[in-house]
Amino acid sequence: MRGWQRNRFGLAILIFASAIVANIDTLTQGQIISLIGLFIVIFYMYVIYVNRYKKK
Repeated sequence: MRGWQRNRFGLAILIFASAIVANIDTLTQGQIISLIGLFIVIFYMYVIYVNRYKKK
């Protein structure tokens, strides 16, 4: 199973946080894209870290 499928809760948090950031009026389009990109990188690192160790 792919890492992102195992971590559906983390993916849901990523989507929810991205939706909140996208609806903030005071941010410019570039800032919104940068924050969402940062969220994606953090989620990717989380998936790699959690799936590195096999659970018994």
